[in-house]
Amino acid sequence: MEGEGSIKRKVGIVGYGHLGQFLYTAITTDPLISKSLEVVFVWNRSADKLSDLPKELVLTSLDDFASKKADIVVEVAHPSIAIEYGVKFVAESDLFIGSPTAFANAEFENAIRSAVASGTHGVYVPSGALWGAQDIQKMAHRGNLKALTVTMRKTPQSLKVLGELDEKLKAIPTDKQEETVIYEGPVRRLCPLAPQNVNTMACAAMAAHNLGFDGVIGRLVADPKVTAHVIDIEVTGPTSGGTTECFSVTTRRYNPAAPGAVTGNETYVSFVSSLVLAHSR
Repeated sequence: MEGEGSIKRKVGIVGYGHLGQFLYTAITTDPLISKSLEVVFVWNRSADKLSDLPKELVLTSLDDFASKKADIVVEVAHPSIAIEYGVKFVAESDLFIGSPTAFANAEFENAIRSAVASGTHGVYVPSGALWGAQDIQKMAHRGNLKALTVTMRKTPQSLKVLGELDEKLKAIPTDKQEETVIYEGPVRRLCPLAPQNVNTMACAAMAAHNLGFDGVIGRLVADPKVTAHVIDIEVTGPTSGGTTECFSVTTRRYNPAAPGAVTGNETYVSFVSSLVLAHSR
């Protein structure tokens, strides 16, 4: 945490849903966080949600974001906003992307990487609910990461999915108590079908850069009995000790969540903590 006498980072919040509201409240009311961060604008697609905020903080048009001179723009709206404005944000400030499923769009990922390489600003992707992200990244750097599977288990009401996955979800009998796997395969194909649910998988694909969005496997499970968001991460490394057995790590993250909630509270807390650290890298 930066010291009391240090210069505060000016933050622009793009998106004022549950996470955007949590961020705003944390920055403006938490005595520790407010020492290092201050909000200079908030934008939301539906402007009526911003009616209770100070008028000087409300950004009516996102095209005018540069006038607020934010040090870092925090995107927590939707992958489509990240894709449309990401490169523009990076031209003026650092960017903290809360919708990493946007990176499943290879054209967008390449454009952002190019903008960062040729500019002076950075892009940060929070680990969020991805437990062990740095360990996965280190294995990818060494080329030792051979396989990665991320399984997300939520109640059917918490799954906000599109297209064929929505059809699968609606086809599940309301009285069925057993879990149903509605998707299993490469994360790249899953991201546009469940952009609000699988940010953790997108983070995993970014950390596991030697496997990427096409090599990391995602499993999305609808489970009516679960009372939390459960994430199982299975890492496979190289053979070890002169045997045919592979190094492996399996972790489970259990985050209690209200029925129908897309994100659990501990993920919000992790997000804010990552934002505080997002500088000078």
